[in-house]
Amino acid sequence: MGAFRRLFRAARFGFAIAAAFACYQLLTDSQSPISRNSLLMMVFIVLCPPSLLSVAFDPELGAKNFYAIWTVIGMMNAALYATIRVFLSKRLQRPD
Repeated sequence: MGAFRRLFRAARFGFAIAAAFACYQLLTDSQSPISRNSLLMMVFIVLCPPSLLSVAFDPELGAKNFYAIWTVIGMMNAALYATIRVFLSKRLQRPD
């Protein structure tokens, strides 16, 4: 039961990173007085590789398709983090 809990925690963390990235984009859109920080954007891209898919779809900020695309990106990032957790736990269990 503990392994499932750790797996689910990793997935939630991955989804939360994608959600934070989407919120950051909404807070720093072109009409906002807050400008985007390039370094922070790069950190988000490294922590959420599926976010690169948003470039292909280019959703308008705040539109319905923006939320739909970012929900899918969040799920993909959650799956990525859960997969990494599985591989790390298997790697750490193996005696070398």
